[in-house]
Amino acid sequence: MLFVIDKPQLQRVIAIVRDDRWKKDQGFAGPFLRIEARDHYVKLDGLEVSGKIPATVYEPGVLFLKVTLFRRLLRTFKGEKCLTIQVTGDELLMGYVRLPLESNEMLLYPNPNQAPPVHPGGASLEKPAPAKRKRRRGRRWCSGQLTLWPDFDIEVSQEDKG
Repeated sequence: MLFVIDKPQLQRVIAIVRDDRWKKDQGFAGPFLRIEARDHYVKLDGLEVSGKIPATVYEPGVLFLKVTLFRRLLRTFKGEKCLTIQVTGDELLMGYVRLPLESNEMLLYPNPNQAPPVHPGGASLEKPAPAKRKRRRGRRWCSGQLTLWPDFDIEVSQEDKG
């Protein structure tokens, strides 16, 4: 898989299709991004949203990789207008960076017609169930006013003999 793409446009589309918006989704168990390069475009697929970008594609293919890792990698290329991304059977090559496919849980399908629509990895691909929020105990309000002391009777006497 080999293509040349406009970097700012790629970053904008990734910002739209990514599935790692929450801190708990970022990291080793984060979601995968499906990158399909064919004809004259690159298609990015998240779990719910897809986007296409015009590109110069020399070798078609489909790559699955962690979206958080890819976003962080793109940030290292400051000031670049276009990026050349090449994926061989062993590694992803982007500028001076080489990422081994196996240790970064990436999958390459050289024929886009034979690639699955989602990563065949299993549980980390499913959209996480919404987390139940704990009910926070609010402040105690008494007759519309915030009280400093708990609700027990306080006796005040003026037997101060000094």
